[in-house]
Amino acid sequence: MKSTILALCLANSVLLVAADERAAGTLSEMLAKIRSEEFENNFFVGDAFLEKPTPGKESAAGCILDKVVAIVKENAMTDSATVNELQVDLAACCTHDSQDCVADVSSAYALLEAVNRQQLDAQTTAPKVAAMLIRAVEKRSSEEKIRETHRHFFGKCKDVDECTMKALFVESTEL
Repeated sequence: MKSTILALCLANSVLLVAADERAAGTLSEMLAKIRSEEFENNFFVGDAFLEKPTPGKESAAGCILDKVVAIVKENAMTDSATVNELQVDLAACCTHDSQDCVADVSSAYALLEAVNRQQLDAQTTAPKVAAMLIRAVEKRSSEEKIRETHRHFFGKCKDVDECTMKALFVESTEL
């Protein structure tokens, strides 16, 4: 019994250390670390869908849209710890739609990595990352399947470089 408890404590300690570890430099590398269980798979479909999303692309869309909400509404790019967590969580979204997801989300992940390394300013980069992720969501699901509280993101910031947080934020919508 004592050895079982000790093993569980050690396993939990390893997971805690992995959660604090620096995210991999690329999305493909991070996805490999999740698959090898070096990092926990934090896949979370979120609550954006009116009905349960289908596995694969649609569930990945929910996960990615959850990261858009984190960036826009929860200021998930305010410090390196939250950016690092966002990188890990975004990579987890690609565990349900790997090949296409990596192709569509790698550029956004690269911007997160640059912010994490303090090569880019978080405030100006955040709306660009959100806009890129919105494009990935739009490829995986239709606006009609999304709750009204999240639907307003569809079609926003088609020009990634001109995107601002003000353009993404809708005060009247409670998320």
